[in-house]
Amino acid sequence: MYKLGVVSYLNALPLYRPLETREEVEIIRAVPAQLSGILARGECDAALIPIVDFLRGTGEHIISDACIGTKTLGDGSVRSVLLFHRAPLESIQSVAVDTSSHSSVALTRIILADAYKVLPPFVEAAPNLAQMLRQHEAALLIGDAALEAKAAVEVSLDNPRNHILDLGAAWKDLTGLPFVFAAWVARRGLGENARSALEGVLGAARDEGLCDLPRIIAEKPIVTGLSDSVIESYLSEAIEFHFSDLHRKGVEEFRTRCEKYGLI
Repeated sequence: MYKLGVVSYLNALPLYRPLETREEVEIIRAVPAQLSGILARGECDAALIPIVDFLRGTGEHIISDACIGTKTLGDGSVRSVLLFHRAPLESIQSVAVDTSSHSSVALTRIILADAYKVLPPFVEAAPNLAQMLRQHEAALLIGDAALEAKAAVEVSLDNPRNHILDLGAAWKDLTGLPFVFAAWVARRGLGENARSALEGVLGAARDEGLCDLPRIIAEKPIVTGLSDSVIESYLSEAIEFHFSDLHRKGVEEFRTRCEKYGLI
């Protein structure tokens, strides 16, 4: 029996949905920021944790080429990691950040510092866009909350897109590389044979999930106000589920920039 920790977001569905019916797998669901603690305590064998937590020493090995990242081609837009702002990015005084995020918070610090030359304080907040922007010039939302907020937001300016920064696209602009938000990481002490077997299970589940994407979406395993077509477009066009060599370069670049700002 394998215990696997997964994020309760749409972007993880193709990775874990095919595993839910397998007798040898037990699924533990949590938001990204909680999964790292679950893995660190040895309460699961592997988890789909924020990449920044792996860089900080959580777990022992990345054990699969299945991941949640941005596309290597195109502008890198991820659609579900967004910085909403009501002031120019260069003059932001404070940022409200979704408490469920780790990698995206670190990524936002790097983008604001390296691309916009600002280091504003970050304040944790519940993912309510209106409340976040009431007290802060910018608000970071991730996952399904970001997708839904972008679909619903009304900005009384000529071009609303100027006030929504896609962090995946911003990273691609800054580095020329794709970004990895989460990867399958094994707990410390998981034996080599178990890791090898689990790697095969996770890769096969990803392949099955991507092949069966329309049916998985139609089953509506996650409650959302988004249409099936929007979800399929997001999962097919904005998210990369294969950990490529370019993604590994992106992780190493992220490591370097995190070290620069004391984030790991």
